[in-house]
Amino acid sequence: METLSAPRRDCAEMQWRRGRAGAAEKGGQMMRVMEKKQVLLLISTLFGIALLGIMIWLARPMAILARIKALGAGGISAFVISVIVGFSFGVEGWRRLLRDYGLNYSFRRTFGMMAGAYAVTYLTPSFYLGGEPVRAFAASDGFTRRTHEVVATIFIERLIYLIVIASFLLAGGIIGLESSSISGGLQQGIVGLAGTALVVSGIALVGMSRRATWASRFFTAVLRHLPQWKWVKRMQDGLVSVEAGVNAALNDHRWATLHAAALFALSVGMNVVSPLIFFFFAYGRILPADQLVLFFALSVVLSVFTWITPGGIGVTEGGYAAVFAIMGLPIDGAVAFSLMQKLASMCIVGVGMGYLAHHGIDYFGRRKSTRKRIDQREGMT
Repeated sequence: METLSAPRRDCAEMQWRRGRAGAAEKGGQMMRVMEKKQVLLLISTLFGIALLGIMIWLARPMAILARIKALGAGGISAFVISVIVGFSFGVEGWRRLLRDYGLNYSFRRTFGMMAGAYAVTYLTPSFYLGGEPVRAFAASDGFTRRTHEVVATIFIERLIYLIVIASFLLAGGIIGLESSSISGGLQQGIVGLAGTALVVSGIALVGMSRRATWASRFFTAVLRHLPQWKWVKRMQDGLVSVEAGVNAALNDHRWATLHAAALFALSVGMNVVSPLIFFFFAYGRILPADQLVLFFALSVVLSVFTWITPGGIGVTEGGYAAVFAIMGLPIDGAVAFSLMQKLASMCIVGVGMGYLAHHGIDYFGRRKSTRKRIDQREGMT
């Protein structure tokens, strides 16, 4: 049997030790990042729970329960169903985009992927971006096929949602804000925010559809300032391919993209249905159009801050208390409405968590089995 000479054996042993040291260092860095994220999550959770406790105390628990009881089983069911239907419109819109790139997923699987991403985004303070790596990972089978096309569909979906929400906010907000008691400065701020978002998203849409060089430079600069998650680095490396995918969707698959945009618009529009249901069952009144669009406009502004805590806990209740106060309603209804939203959201979160567990995907868009093998390998060394 051939044996290694002493110098070769020493060299092999040195390489093995370097590899082990590198793996240990990488594992240590990952552990430190995880610990930091866990600490931040704990702080935001405790902060949200404290805010929620204050809001419940101010609104009085019995008054909140009475408002929820006024909804009844029919009102609660209708509220939850309206939220799930709105989410389903978004699912079908994204599935339509995926299908144009040859990714023919069933509605059930697409719902699971989006619910999984929604669960991660909902439960982690990440400025609504935490679930996107999970969605991209699931749709591309672990970043093994059509990764750039999948990222392109997610980008288009986010862009269309921004345009739709800004359009609703600009058109409806002007009507509702004029008849409200909100100060003129705040009204101008809301309209200005919506107008800016609409202009920026429109410019981005035109630039990407024409493959303009300034658009490439702009998105490169944006990606450079985002947290350097793995999926962000992948997008930086494949920006040209992603741009090609976006360009194809906006030009070669124009009708399919318009179809998806219509579904996304319906998804946003369903956000108007849930307050209609709540006010009808809880207060026995139908909101007029101006108050309905005012409620929608203020809810959109509120959503800018709800990512601070997991599930918007505490922040959402406080924000809706301000919205209800503007509409001349007691804050017990605000807390009850927010809790109903959380109930509906947790139904989607439950489906998403089940999907992630079934497919072995963790919160960072990785296979749990792969991570376990790495941990075991490092533990053996």
